[in-house]
Parts: sequence; C-alpha cells; structure tokens
Amino acid sequence: MNAPDRYERFVLPDGMKKVTYERDTKVLNAATLVIQREDHTIGNLLRMQLHRDAHVLFVGYRIPHPLKYEVHFKIQTTSQSSPQQAYNTALTALDGEMLHLKAAFQEAVKQCRERPAYY
Repeated sequence: MNAPDRYERFVLPDGMKKVTYERDTKVLNAATLVIQREDHTIGNLLRMQLHRDAHVLFVGYRIPHPLKYEVHFKIQTTSQSSPQQAYNTALTALDGEMLHLKAAFQEAVKQCRERPAYY
C-alpha cells in the first residue's frame, strides 16, 4: 500500500520544527506559516480565530497534498500588528477557549455522576 504509516500523521521527526515562518517579500505585513503534522482540525480553528482579530486583513490555509501532513497559512495584517503577533494572539485565545471547554465538560460529567439514575 502506498499510504504512509499512521504514526507519520502526528509524530514529528527529529530535527523538524513544528512551525516555520517565512515573511512575504511581495506583500506588506504578510507571511506564510507552515505547521507540520496537522490537518483541517487545527486549520479551521486557527483560521476562524484569526478572523476575529481586527488587525488581520487576510487569512487562509491550504493542505498541499492529502498525504503530506502539513498546513500552510497565509496571514496578512495591518501596520499595527505583524502576522507572527496575530498568530501568537490567536493561539493564546484558543488555548483559553479549550481550557474553558475542558472545565465545562468536567463539571457536566461531575453533575451527571452525582445525579441519581432513573430507570
């Protein structure tokens, strides 16, 4: 079979960086970020979070090939921010949202377990 091994979807090889950053030389305040070993899940989450930032003019992502586990992000910002700064802000905000979601889920599970079962 030509498909790569399953572990290649998420295990980062030695010496490979998780995120690479390259400034765009043609467009002002724009950059391309390549995130290794990720897919549409993180792509959509990060894209939507970046869209919430008022300093972000454009953000888009693509998966170059279904068997290459990397996400290419193109980010353009206003002069008040940089693409790297917008990316870091979006990751921080997503981290906070995930912590809130985890706490709400754990609280709901706790309440469910404390409630008497009705049969």
